[in-house]
Amino acid sequence: MRNSTRSAVDPFIVMDVMQAASAAEEAGRHIIHMEVGQPGTGAPKGAAEALTGAMGEGALGYTVALGLPALRARIAQMYGEWYNVDLDPARVVITPGSSGGFLLAFTALFDSGDRVGIGAPGYPSYRQILRALGMQPVDLPAAPENRYQPVAADFAGADLRGLLVASPANPS
Repeated sequence: MRNSTRSAVDPFIVMDVMQAASAAEEAGRHIIHMEVGQPGTGAPKGAAEALTGAMGEGALGYTVALGLPALRARIAQMYGEWYNVDLDPARVVITPGSSGGFLLAFTALFDSGDRVGIGAPGYPSYRQILRALGMQPVDLPAAPENRYQPVAADFAGADLRGLLVASPANPS
């Protein structure tokens, strides 16, 4: 038996930092948590009430694969209201967190061995997921004068299959 090389990814250091911050807090130190992108507030009251009601109505079961059609339609409508974008709800996919969305997007867009440009600094999970899928992340050093986003000169001649541009970018 052998282990897959796909597991040879760098650790997600932010979890170590979060654990150390929590330990310091338990020891009595005042900590302002800025180590992980996690909401500091609870769910909106209407969402919590809807969830409580749904939980009392019996078995919840699985949803349809791409997400509840009503939710997808409302998200598409919101994009129209906020960004003046005509978005077909069929193009909206609901995932249980961003990492599930990355997996779907990366496997839909790229093949094993493809070189994908990503801004550096950038969100470590992009690099790790691309590597785990057999793709080659290519760091593109980003500068403050470009709002930490890659520009054409950063990847000219880099032989990339794609370019990941995140807005807003993390951690910048």
